[in-house]
This record gives sequence, structure tokens and C-alpha cells, in this order.
Amino acid sequence: MSENDELPRILLVDDEPNVLEGLERTLFADFEVSTATGGAAGLEIIDREGPFAVVVSDMRMPEMNGATFLARAQQAAPDTVRVLLTGQADMDSAIAAVNEGNIFRFLCKPCPQDLLFRSLEAAVKQYQLTTAEHDLLENTLKGAVNVLTEVLSLASPVAFSRSDQIKALVAHVAEQLELEDRWSYEVAGMLSHIGCITLPPDTLERVYAGQPVTPDEESMLDDHPEVGHRLLANIPRLGGVAMMIRGQNDPATTTNESERMGAEMLRVALAVDRLVAAGSGVRNAVNELRRKGGSEERLLAAVWDFRGEKPSEVVRALGVRELQSFMVLDEDVFAKNGNVIAPKGRELTNVLVERLKNWERGIGIVEPIRVRAPQAGA
Repeated sequence: MSENDELPRILLVDDEPNVLEGLERTLFADFEVSTATGGAAGLEIIDREGPFAVVVSDMRMPEMNGATFLARAQQAAPDTVRVLLTGQADMDSAIAAVNEGNIFRFLCKPCPQDLLFRSLEAAVKQYQLTTAEHDLLENTLKGAVNVLTEVLSLASPVAFSRSDQIKALVAHVAEQLELEDRWSYEVAGMLSHIGCITLPPDTLERVYAGQPVTPDEESMLDDHPEVGHRLLANIPRLGGVAMMIRGQNDPATTTNESERMGAEMLRVALAVDRLVAAGSGVRNAVNELRRKGGSEERLLAAVWDFRGEKPSEVVRALGVRELQSFMVLDEDVFAKNGNVIAPKGRELTNVLVERLKNWERGIGIVEPIRVRAPQAGA
């Protein structure tokens, strides 16, 4: 390990302070060492000071043995690698802990210094591999979601605008209900209309304007959740999101509790959004859905205090070349041929700003464009 490398963080847990002091003296030059006297103290440190690359625990401790502590440590910090120190008398328990998948490695006491060091190096490498894989997957997934939302914004600005509102509603409900894994619900909201890229451009505009659609268009509208499901189902970690989107019109088609909750949230958010788009306030929309029945009361109650507008913003009228990526459109943007090319409520991105500039150089855009931007000093 070079002098410039950041020392891997490890946590040592034992009920005997003198053992911890000896281990810390042995390891401090190569690891950033924290110690805890007992399992309960170890869990507190993980919660307060984590994450740690490796946690090493003695097996025989009062109140909470090492296997139990490491199992609970796994729940608190799944990526942290767990090592168990055990004596001969605890061998059967140690083997059982390894076989149950909770322990990376167990070492017999007394453990030679070189073996302990090599084992900790292997555990650190395992931690680095695990976190690197998670980071790669997370960044790849975020990139895929960003591409999909950008495609939606370009192919169907109205669908994107509605999805942006659905995401905000779903995020609000998830926060109110203190749900876990809120990210997946928000992504489901953001991509709830991804299947609408197959619809004719003006179909959704007429739907949200309360105008009639043809039977063929009605059929395509009914099918767009299934189209969205097919687009997303094979992307790693988006299988559950795909099922939520598929079930947004009929949550009973989902297969587990979290997917059903996501589908129910989408169904309520979609219904509220349509009523709000037609001119209703959020609370009036909630009361209307209560009168109709069929929606979970806890979801409607969670929507009650939703506020869509961002605070500390000012409205400005700008030319296309003055637009910047942090702004939000406060009105539909029209080409000079009358087509809507970006909807009200759309947050500007660098790609969209470039697209508007290209339209301005070609067909032309009706200017100025009204946008919302953060107030100076806010």
C-alpha cells in the first residue's frame, strides 16, 4: 500500500479492551482502525461512523455473540465485509455462520499476525470489488434513465411534461408515507409515460385538453403501459419499475407488494394530474377521487398537501439564445408553424436548449419565451 493511498477503514469488535488494544497496535499502520467493546456498541458505531470496508468480530461475547452481531451488521451495512474470530469450542457455530452466507471468512484464535493481515487485505479487496460494481451499475442505470427521459422529452414533450409532474407527486407521496426505496418509485413516475413515444404527437394534447380521441387512439393509450414495460423490463434493476408502469391502470396485475404500491401510486398520481391539468386544484382533485371511490385513502391523504411550484422563483421573458439549462418553461413553446415543441413545466436541459436554438434557426420560434428561474440570492 503506497503512502498516498487512503487507508481502508476497519472496525474491530471484542468484549475485551486489552484484545482490541493489541489488534489496533498491530494494524494501525495499514488500516484506519475503529474499535467497539461488544456487539451493541459495534452496531452503534456502524450507524454513526460507517461505512467500514471490513468488520472483524470475536465469536464469544456476552449478550450478543459474534455471529449474531455480524448478521445484524450485514443488515445495517450490506457491502461491509465480515470476518469472525473464533476459538475451537465455537467452531460449529462459526461454520454454520459461514454456510448461512453471513461471513466472508473465519479465523481461529490465536491468529498469526501475517494470516490476519492477509485475510484483511483479501476482505478489503472484496469490499472494493463490491462497491466498484455497485458504483458502475448505479452510474450506468442513472445514465440509462437520463437517456430515456431525454428521448421522451424530444419525442413527446407533453408526455414528458406530465411525467415530470407524476414524478413530483409520487416523490411527495413516498416521502409522506416514509416508504423505503423511494428512488424506484420516483423513476417509475418519471418513466410512467415512456410508452407514449409510440402515440401520434397530438393525442396526449387532446387528452389533457379534455377533447375526444378516436377509438384507435384510445386503444393506443390503453396499451402504452405495456409498451413502457417492454422497453424497461430488460434493463438491470428496472424490472420492478417496469412492473409498476405496466400496472399503472390496473395495480392488481403486479406480482409483489412494492410493485403494487408503486402501481397504486402511479394510478392516483395520474388521476390527480389529469384533474389538475384540466384546471382543478390538488385538494379539489383529491376530493373528486374520494367521491368516485376506488383509490386508497392513505395515498389520497398523502397527496393532500402537495405543492408543485418551487419557491423563490421569478418569471422572466427571454429570447431563445438567453435560455439556460437551470430554467423551467412557464408556458408552451410554439414554432412559427403553430406546433408545440416544448411544453409548459419542462425543465430545460442543454440538449433541449440546443434543440430550441436549431428550431429558431430553421422554422422559427415564437419569442419571447416565459420561463421560471431561481430568484437572485435565493
